[in-house]
Amino acid sequence: MPATIEATELQLLDVFSDKYIFNIPPYQRPYAWTTEQTGELLDDLLYAMGRIEQMNEAPPYFLGSIVIIKKEKENPLAEVIDGQQRLTTLTILLCVLRELSDEKIKRDLDEFIWQEGSEIKGTKDVFRVTPR
Repeated sequence: MPATIEATELQLLDVFSDKYIFNIPPYQRPYAWTTEQTGELLDDLLYAMGRIEQMNEAPPYFLGSIVIIKKEKENPLAEVIDGQQRLTTLTILLCVLRELSDEKIKRDLDEFIWQEGSEIKGTKDVFRVTPR
């Protein structure tokens, strides 16, 4: 099958879902965002969230592009070409929020951080973003 290029607008709920397991390849630089860069992303998120009253009414908000390669559309494995700093920072943010939350919210946030394996399917637990 010939390779295709697609641009898709996704909500964060879809990015951190069973549709994607992000792998950071060895040729990518290590995580290197500074406190300032992380703060800018957090400020962007807070600004976008502050403009809405209900999450389900939120208009699209561009947080930057993420470029991936998926060899098979049905397979969630995706090699991150660009955007790994942002994906890693968002994962760290989700982990911090999980630690500050009550048990119900912790379980909900866990689903965005890692995918639970299945003994029946023979799959293991795996983090949604695997650093290099």
